[in-house]
Amino acid sequence: MTIHNLFIFSLISFCLNPTFAQNPNKKLPPIKYGGYVIYEKNGHGLVASVENLGKLDYKEALKACDSLNVNGFSDWRLPTKEEFELIHPKLNLKKIGGGSIFQSSWYWTSTEIDKQNAWTHNLQTGLQASYFKDFKCYVKAVRLF
Repeated sequence: MTIHNLFIFSLISFCLNPTFAQNPNKKLPPIKYGGYVIYEKNGHGLVASVENLGKLDYKEALKACDSLNVNGFSDWRLPTKEEFELIHPKLNLKKIGGGSIFQSSWYWTSTEIDKQNAWTHNLQTGLQASYFKDFKCYVKAVRLF
């Protein structure tokens, strides 16, 4: 087996592995209260924006969430690191079929480390890491109801 064939075989095996392959049979959470319902209990819960707000630096991300108005709801904000842990099982890119293993899928959280750094969440892998606030990451907004 040549190196080229070994590479092709490895890539195909990786993509066909159910652990890494995207599952089109999984359903997205219901949409109400302006976005995807991440959790709901006794009439209260957390909603995540359906659309990404772009790829922005941290300061722009905070501003974009604050100025968001969807279906009359204007109380959007950047999710915390802990809220992204709730969002990930519902909206991870492997589950919903978005992106690829080679596409950047880092999203800002509102959880700051210091003046220059904040936590990010990878919607492809579930990993969380700190980035410089001037780095551009994707933005998803949340609101409580």
